[in-house]
Amino acid sequence: MRGWPARINTFLPVFTALGLAAALSGCASDPDKKKEPKKDKEVAALRIHVEQRENGEGGKEVSVLRASPVTFKIEKEPFLDERDLKSAKLEETFTGFAITLRTTLHGRLLLEMNSVSRLGRHLAIVSTWEVGKDKTETRWIAAPQLKAALRDGTLTFVADCTREEAEHIVRGINNVAIKLENQPKPEKPKKDKPSTDDANPDAAKPYQEPR
Repeated sequence: MRGWPARINTFLPVFTALGLAAALSGCASDPDKKKEPKKDKEVAALRIHVEQRENGEGGKEVSVLRASPVTFKIEKEPFLDERDLKSAKLEETFTGFAITLRTTLHGRLLLEMNSVSRLGRHLAIVSTWEVGKDKTETRWIAAPQLKAALRDGTLTFVADCTREEAEHIVRGINNVAIKLENQPKPEKPKKDKPSTDDANPDAAKPYQEPR
C-alpha cells in the first residue's frame, strides 16, 4: 500500500500528479458567474479506502450514502487513487446508472490483493470533481461490499450522486488518465481536404469566352 504525496485528509484535490501548480478551491462562487468547466479540461480525484477491522487502530469514522447513511471506520490511507485508473464509464442499469472503473496493471494488482485479503469488508469511495469555475464538490459517493475477489481490474458501483455529477466525475477521471498517459489521447477528427472547386472558387464559374 502506498501513501498519497502530501497526506490529504480533507480530500481537496491538490493534483500534484498532473503538475497543476494551484489547488482547486472548494469554496462557493457567485452563482451568476458560475461557468461550467470545459469538458476536455475537467479533472477529478477519486480515492478508495477499505473498512478497518474492529480492533484496528488509527482509522477514522466516515458516513457514506446520504439517504440511508452507513457509518463505519476506515483505514486512513487509500489503497487506490486516480493515478491507478485507466478509464471510467457511466453504465446504464435497471434502476438508473452505475460507474465502472478500469484500473492500470498496478491498480489491478492492488484491487485484487485487497479484495482477496479483505473479503467481506466495505470499500469507502470518495471523489472530488469540478462543478463550475473555481468550485469543486467533495463527497463520499459509495460503500460497496467486497463479496468476491476482483481479479479483472474493474470495479462497478452505484454512486450517491446525480447523473450530471456522475458525468463530471467520469469525464474528470478520464481526462486525468489521459494526462497521466494511462489511456491514449483521443484522435482529433480529421478535416476534409477542400475540393478543387472549393480551393479555387473561379473554377466553379462557367467558362466564358474572352471579349
